[in-house]
Amino acid sequence: MNRRTRLLAPMFSAVAVVSLVATSTLWGAPSARAIEPPSVDPGALPPDGPPSPPEPMRQGAYCTRVATLPDTDYRVQPRYMDMLNLPEAWRWGRGAGVKVAVIDTGVSPHPRLPNLIGGGDYVMEGGDGLSDCDAHGTWVASLIAAAPMDGKTPLPPPRESRRPDTVPTSEAPPPPPPPQTVIVQVPSPPPPPPAPAGPPPPPPGEPGVAPSSWQPTGTTVRVQAVSNRFTIPQAPVDDVDVPAEPAPPPPAPPADGFSGVAPDVELISIRQSSKAFSPKDAFSGDQDPATRKKAGDIQTMARAVRHAADMGAQVINISAVSCMNALNVIDQAALGAALRYAAVDKNAVIVAAAGNTGSGGNTDCEQNPPYNPMTPNDPRNWGQVKTVVTPAWFDQYVLTVGAVDSAGNPLIDLSVAGPWVGIAAPGTDVVSLSPRDDGLINATEGRDNAMVAPAGTSFSAAIVSGVAALVRAKYPELTAHQVINRLISTARPPARGVDNQIGHGIVDPVAALTWDLKDPGARVGPERLSSPLFIPPAPPPRNMTPVWVALGGIGGVIALCVITVGLTAIRSRRVR
Repeated sequence: MNRRTRLLAPMFSAVAVVSLVATSTLWGAPSARAIEPPSVDPGALPPDGPPSPPEPMRQGAYCTRVATLPDTDYRVQPRYMDMLNLPEAWRWGRGAGVKVAVIDTGVSPHPRLPNLIGGGDYVMEGGDGLSDCDAHGTWVASLIAAAPMDGKTPLPPPRESRRPDTVPTSEAPPPPPPPQTVIVQVPSPPPPPPAPAGPPPPPPGEPGVAPSSWQPTGTTVRVQAVSNRFTIPQAPVDDVDVPAEPAPPPPAPPADGFSGVAPDVELISIRQSSKAFSPKDAFSGDQDPATRKKAGDIQTMARAVRHAADMGAQVINISAVSCMNALNVIDQAALGAALRYAAVDKNAVIVAAAGNTGSGGNTDCEQNPPYNPMTPNDPRNWGQVKTVVTPAWFDQYVLTVGAVDSAGNPLIDLSVAGPWVGIAAPGTDVVSLSPRDDGLINATEGRDNAMVAPAGTSFSAAIVSGVAALVRAKYPELTAHQVINRLISTARPPARGVDNQIGHGIVDPVAALTWDLKDPGARVGPERLSSPLFIPPAPPPRNMTPVWVALGGIGGVIALCVITVGLTAIRSRRVR
């Protein structure tokens, strides 16, 4: 070993020590986005009661416009329906006897939703859930239960009439239509024959009183005036007979290729949210208005789930979700308890959307990292979650649905991934019943007031809810957990068997109804119960003491090395 090598060896040793200390410090640092599955406190269950807004609300925007895109031919079956093979699935029924609750923006009555009933309104005081200003809940309900149209069978009358669109609170309501006056013309009878000559008229008596000797001659004509303002109470004319013509039956609408997955179910509409409405006093208090609204939505969601379960819903569809950063999770104790109550105590299948990335300009709905094969002890990647979607992440009680396109390809740039995603379904090329008239639509108002074809996990969840209703109708003995197990066991799986984008695969209605599963699964799934609900705490500030101790040690080693090198150099010079 030469002299230069002997001088540099201590310095290399010092660098090696520094690298080992720094690496060990990084290994010991906790993950900034680590999160665990949520736990539930059953004691936080909210009470049930008449649905109503938690605080006074006001409408601040006009209702969403809807339309049909150019060159649309509704006679052609929508592309997403080609994946479902509904005619084959309907050989075992179309969902009759099953109640499906839609917790959304409300559902507008439509002739092709003959079994729709109102379940309550948490947006507008006194509402019944049958108003859809956002044109979202009606779309979801249509994918679940719209009746097919063959062009021959007349539509049955709906249970409820369609409500007019509401306007912003600052706007005056539209004037009522002018009253219509109906005039009935009654022909006068033929003139009487001339009367024979008789005695002269009697002398006039008291004003307003006819003499007793006076007798009328001729015929008296009675006329009845009809109006919506007043009526002259006269006896009708006996000799006028105007027969009423029966109204002709309404013609059947033209045939089209659209239908819901389970058209015979009974729909319960509960309006829980609306982008057109906001609290009247949104800026009162110290809480951020956006956080306050999100917390209010979670509370009304908990009440709506409890109310739907108490109304006897066997399937509950939740396509309106809330996203939040994993480091700032809002308290959801009431929602977790309500989901457990509905799924376990009331035996309801709860289907929720996985959420859309950046939906509606919401930057909280940020995509989660993909699966990390370097963490075999965390196969669903809970440790890297940065966006929490609720109620989707309550995966022990909820079947969460991701979205694929009409060819079965995952919508990676749209559908929020997560370890809670259980299954997937088509979320593009969708058609809906119109919330404004008796027709169909395939476009809604998007950004910059442009008409766009919507896509997303809301519609995927609706399709899975329809399939769940078909399964519940054929297998009424199965519990909610067993129905979910049948759906995910018969889905078309991805290459890995399960992943965070489409869960266990794409729903297959025919397989879910026909496959012979040897093990239907436990009646109730494993539960994570605690008191209170586990909320991930904010990460504590990093303890810098080990770092400073390490740096001090490194400095000491470097100083020792410098001293050693200096002494060696001095000794070498003296030897010379």
